[in-house]
Amino acid sequence: MKKLPTFFFVALFALCLISMTSCKKQIAGSEQHSTIGNINASGETIVSDGSITVAGGGSFEELGAKTTYTFNAVQQRNGTTKGNLVLHFRAGGGSMHVTIDCLRLFGDNQATLSGVITKVSVKGDEEPPPFIFVGGRVSFTVQDNGEAESDSADLLSDIGELIEGVPASCADEWPVYLAGANVQIIK
Repeated sequence: MKKLPTFFFVALFALCLISMTSCKKQIAGSEQHSTIGNINASGETIVSDGSITVAGGGSFEELGAKTTYTFNAVQQRNGTTKGNLVLHFRAGGGSMHVTIDCLRLFGDNQATLSGVITKVSVKGDEEPPPFIFVGGRVSFTVQDNGEAESDSADLLSDIGELIEGVPASCADEWPVYLAGANVQIIK
């Protein structure tokens, strides 16, 4: 039973990071835009219209099996945030989907994302941990260390709540220590 809480935290992060690698943002129009300095797969410069995009994905081994995750979130200029996190914890045979509705940047390269669990699945007749339930609120922190080969690896935290029974939020700043991710923060 102890393995399930770890499963859901790890699975959620893995799913989010995979989503980020497929995230692309282009802005067209007559407004003046600032160049971020990133180039997408088509060789076009990614520019921002004042919104913030945080996305990523990745995988790592946990309890002898691969955990994968993808996430993406866009915060519009009006403060509204929309996004998703999907986590697959293969060692425990489970997965989790979170609808992200909050994003907060801090420091030069970190962000905390928060949202509501909308789907939980587990293997067989096992029960998820008591703090992983549809309608529960979770958060996680990511760190974008750059895309150059000489940059250190991007990092992320576990997914969770700080105090049992107290919903997680964007105000949380989780320690980032999990590698195996690709995170991009575009401002």
